[in-house]
Order: sequence, then structure tokens, then C-alpha cells
Amino acid sequence: MGGLLGRAALPALLSGPRVPAPSLLARPSSGGSSWTRERTLVAVKPDGVQRRLVGDVIQRFERRGFKLVGMKMLQAPERVLAEHYHDLQRKPFYPALISYMTSGPVVAMVWEGPNVVCSSRAMIGHTDSAEAAPGTIRGDFSIHISRMPGFLFLTVGD
Repeated sequence: MGGLLGRAALPALLSGPRVPAPSLLARPSSGGSSWTRERTLVAVKPDGVQRRLVGDVIQRFERRGFKLVGMKMLQAPERVLAEHYHDLQRKPFYPALISYMTSGPVVAMVWEGPNVVCSSRAMIGHTDSAEAAPGTIRGDFSIHISRMPGFLFLTVGD
């Protein structure tokens, strides 16, 4: 699984003007749990937004105890998609992929919590919707591998 947005584009798209931010991987200083704070990007593709599944995704992540630390609905610019999908540019489906990803808004969310990267991959399920287990987001909501509430990851600060 890859991320929706290139690493360079993520801060600008999610936070607008640059503001100094704390380190993304840090130990709590209050003597509490010693887990490493992780953040990951989860994006709902245009059909997931159109099918009104954003709330269901938020609910599942909150139930797992993760904290939503950023969220933005945006029309993904073609230049960002071209950067992200650079390795797919020679594939025959590339033009359709770009057309699909620019067909409507995406909702980009940054989630934080212990082991959020690995946990979110498990919660979302296999990229092939036919192989996604029931109970995963893809297993419960996917229609087809090319048209699903596709959730893609980018580990921020990786």
C-alpha cells in the first residue's frame, strides 16, 4: 500500500501555512506509558466520500483508541497524484487512475496512537477487496478493487 500524497505535499495540503510542529516520533515526558507516538495518513477516495463512509471510518479509528489530529477534504491536485503514482505511470490503467482520483474530493486524515501504522493496515484490510476479511473496512465496504472506499497509507515522519 502506498500513500495518497507525496511526503513533500502532505504538510502543505493538511496544514496550510507551515507552523512549527513537535516531532512526530516522540516519547511522552509525563512519566506515563512509554509507547512511541506514531502518526499515519488515512485517505478516503472519491467514491468513499460520495458513499458517505467517512463517518464510519472515523468511528472505527476512534473505537480503537486512536486520536484524530488532522483532517481535510480536498481535491487532490494532478501534480501531487503524478508524484505519488510515479511508479505506475507506465501502466495501462494509469490515465484511468488519475481520472478517478481527480473525479471528486478525498478526505485526508492524520491519526495518532501507539502502533497506529500496523493497526490501521489491519483494520483496513487487504488491498484486493475480494481477499479483504469481513470486519475490515475494505471487507465491509468495498465494491471492487478499482472502486472502493480505498484507504491508503503514508507514515508521516517515516
